[in-house]
Amino acid sequence: MAHLDYTNPFQSWVLTQEEILQGQVLTSLQKQVIQNERAALANKRIALKFDPEHPLRFQQEDAELQGQIGILSYLLEMSLAAETILNQGRSQEIHLNSQE
Repeated sequence: MAHLDYTNPFQSWVLTQEEILQGQVLTSLQKQVIQNERAALANKRIALKFDPEHPLRFQQEDAELQGQIGILSYLLEMSLAAETILNQGRSQEIHLNSQE
């Protein structure tokens, strides 16, 4: 069962492997919202215009958008990986139960 990890100065939780996998799985609606947000950010990034008078501003805006897109992609990839692992475990359980 999840409990607070008091050894970490930031709030974190001690979780079992099953809890971690279950927590990483996103609902279909959550995936859709994240995909929409990622697409909107990608469009903003494509639309960025370089201003030779403010090159650093362009780099900062591009880096911020790239980071936002990256974290959203990471969440989607993490969910897919967790779903795959959980489904493999379930299919193995079904296979083992069918042999009994």
